[in-house]
Amino acid sequence: MDQTYKRSKRTYIKSSLQTRKLLAELVLIQGLKIKNAAKKLQIKYATAKSIILYYRQNVIKKQQNYKPTKQCSYASIKSAITYTIVSKLAGQHVNSRCIHFLNVTESKK
Repeated sequence: MDQTYKRSKRTYIKSSLQTRKLLAELVLIQGLKIKNAAKKLQIKYATAKSIILYYRQNVIKKQQNYKPTKQCSYASIKSAITYTIVSKLAGQHVNSRCIHFLNVTESKK
């Protein structure tokens, strides 16, 4: 096999936990752009983007627990109220709009 096409190995530097948390705070809480936060913390943009992607997919989703306490309900229509708004300019009809308000009562099933 030809050795001329062999790629050189890059060194991998792992970001500290403190740097990752600080980056997440700058981007997700303070609203800084990833590029600006990476420059501020002196890390590569690609590394910062990977960290933010990880936080969005894993850390934030685990913290969002939605447990509904109220059951689904439906409403039945008892009566409707209709208003028509007419716009006139110099006595001539310009525009009109019909607005319907429903008088609803909530029922649980």
